Amino acid sequence: MKNNEKRVALLMGLSLFMEMLDSTIVTTALPQIKNSLHITSANASLIISLYMIAVAIFIPLSGWLAKKYGNKKIWLLAIIIFTISSIGSGLASNLILMLSMRLLQGFSGALMVPIARLIVLENTPPQNLLKMISYVIWPALIAPAIAPFIGGILTTYWSWRLIFMINVPIGIILFIIGNKILQCESVHEDKNTTFDWIGFTLISLASASLLIALDIISSNKALNILSIVLLLVFISSSIVTVKYLMNTKVPLFSIQTLRFSSYKVSQFGGSIMWLTVGAIPYLSTIFFQNAFHWSAIKTGSFVLFIFVGNIAIKPVANSIIQRIGFKNTILCSLFLIFITTLMIGTLTEKMNQIYILAILTFSGIGRSLALTAYNGMSLVEIPYDERNSANTLGAVSQNLSQGIGVSLVTISFSILNQYQPDLDAYRLTYFLLGIITIVPIVEILIQPQSIGVVKQTN
Repeated sequence: MKNNEKRVALLMGLSLFMEMLDSTIVTTALPQIKNSLHITSANASLIISLYMIAVAIFIPLSGWLAKKYGNKKIWLLAIIIFTISSIGSGLASNLILMLSMRLLQGFSGALMVPIARLIVLENTPPQNLLKMISYVIWPALIAPAIAPFIGGILTTYWSWRLIFMINVPIGIILFIIGNKILQCESVHEDKNTTFDWIGFTLISLASASLLIALDIISSNKALNILSIVLLLVFISSSIVTVKYLMNTKVPLFSIQTLRFSSYKVSQFGGSIMWLTVGAIPYLSTIFFQNAFHWSAIKTGSFVLFIFVGNIAIKPVANSIIQRIGFKNTILCSLFLIFITTLMIGTLTEKMNQIYILAILTFSGIGRSLALTAYNGMSLVEIPYDERNSANTLGAVSQNLSQGIGVSLVTISFSILNQYQPDLDAYRLTYFLLGIITIVPIVEILIQPQSIGVVKQTN
């Protein structure tokens, strides 16, 4: 397997790319889908929110299925289901069929993404973990940045149905190569493992209630009785979930991995970074279209430079981390994210376009470097037998963070827009995202200089 480490990591990264592209590209095509299926805006938003809720609910299931049936089998099954449901979504002629296919897509995406990471983690020695994780993270960073551009091209010149159909050739390639190079590691299978229905129910309830509440708030532009009840359900179920996972003998996944400081920091700070991964490209897309009145294609072309930043830093990211350490790398990248986020909020339509592109590029550099460092640091202390649980917990927090990110900027703009003009509401929303970045800056500042390097040097 050692000779295949890089190929497997890139293959798993491509599967993350496919899932994240699908989850973000739909936003661009939503107006066309609404008109084609003759549905309301509220019903159209369900196409996005149902997918996110399905992913949140079923991610905890992935770790158990991997233990029981093996990583390769479940990953290949997820690829098949995702590809078939993509075809169904592209051919959907009514809302019911579309929502059914999106639910199926969410289910398969919930299995595909964490198991893809798990395949890499369980077959990579600690000394190569940073390099292999960077191969997995990079494609996942690309998808939200290029989605507006691809979506704009497809919906402007062809059909919204193609945004789903592009998954088909990717899925076929993934299945063929994966079936060939992935090994069936029966040593990791445990046919007798029992399923923790209580833990699954509690985690699903917490995740679903939070995302549904945020979706209701963003749609109604205000709190209502239902959203308040759901937020209370989220808080109470989260508390019960933590207590249950700490005390039960055979939990769905263990949270004991949080005893490692490098993992705990990467989960908290990394979650905020994943929040910005979805929020910045999404907010920038609607900002340029609505405030600058740019076309979908021009908007997508500019947001694409976030992806250019991701590429620019990729060849030297690992060298930077190895030279100055995880703490200094994360600190520098967070400052860059903080500054560029505020600067994007100050942009105007009449500014030099090279200047705008430069800021977006540096934003991509900061996000890419921060997530490479966070993810590379997260598992250096985790023993092999605990990586499944650590990966499942990480996947849950990552997915929720991305969902929260999009909802947060939508809610922020909706509320601010009631008291401020459009442009000012957008600027204040960028300012809010910048302020949020201060939290992980403070967290990493109080960590020891040696955080994350213990096993990296072994």
